[in-house]
Amino acid sequence: MATIYSRQTKLGQSKYYGNFSVNGVRVRRYLGDTLKSAELQFKKLDYELTISGVTKRKDVLTSLNQAILSFLKEVETSGVKYDQVYIIKKKLNRFNQYCLAKSITAIQQVDVRLAKEYVVYRSNARITNKYQAANDNYYPKISPRTLNREVQFLKRFFNYALEVAWIDINPFSAIKPVPLKPTGQRYYFTPEQVKLIMDSAGRFQDFYYLLLHTGIRSTDAYKLKREHFDGKYIKVQMNKTGDFLHVPIPQHVLDVLQPRMGLCTLFAPLKSDRQRRNCVQNIQRLFEPDFVRKNNINLHTFRHTYAHNMLNKGVPKEVLQTLLGHRSIKTTEIYANWVRKEELERWV
Repeated sequence: MATIYSRQTKLGQSKYYGNFSVNGVRVRRYLGDTLKSAELQFKKLDYELTISGVTKRKDVLTSLNQAILSFLKEVETSGVKYDQVYIIKKKLNRFNQYCLAKSITAIQQVDVRLAKEYVVYRSNARITNKYQAANDNYYPKISPRTLNREVQFLKRFFNYALEVAWIDINPFSAIKPVPLKPTGQRYYFTPEQVKLIMDSAGRFQDFYYLLLHTGIRSTDAYKLKREHFDGKYIKVQMNKTGDFLHVPIPQHVLDVLQPRMGLCTLFAPLKSDRQRRNCVQNIQRLFEPDFVRKNNINLHTFRHTYAHNMLNKGVPKEVLQTLLGHRSIKTTEIYANWVRKEELERWV
């Protein structure tokens, strides 16, 4: 029996698919973005499959590279941010290169054994872009969290391949996540370090001041314009989640930013990747390289510092969740162990 069904993307768009069964073989195909076009394509495919039958999948090999391109197109139309699509593409292309090195070119040739071998291979990979790594040969292995995330991308890709009937099983479904060590306290700047940073800020001083006193992500701060400010409120769509951050900001921050309100973009010089790297390195150079790597010192550390300072003021975590734009209170609770003992004792 042949049927049409739809699925919703993250943007609320409908995607229509056909579910066919011919000669005992189940076939699923993407039909279109509208019901009308899907119905026309459905009739065409139903006729073709009924007349010609379905060739067994094991006799029709699908190029792994073409399968990846098809999956990425599906991801793009689902409303996923460009940065996320780029990351997924990078991970899948790495897996494709690994398969090519083993003379595997078709998605049907990927089995559980190969999936396990790839996970072992990736678990031994080294990170080469750590801060000043070349100076002291600091090339650590990738973290379990990074490895688990990559496996999740591969599982999602092969689930798609399973859905469109290229394969019979997901070879990565047997891969279990690597156990994670308990997350330690996120590093935040001390008052002395904040003073050191601001004294050495130079042309980045206003930008650092904004991050320090609002907790906004640097990726969102880069694009700020006059229209993102409504009185004492800031309203901007966050790059990471796509949600809107709409929260009040301190008057002293507005006073610092006021001279920039006439610009097209408040921090226009930070549009280039080079200037953004300079903005980060301007902070990192104030500390020892090993300290920077160990504590992951970057612009996001300002966000941690903001959360730490707000909790020490006694701000409830539910309020902090809104101020930081977290979807889940569990994310905010990561900072719970930052509350100083005097504040904890006040509530007990």
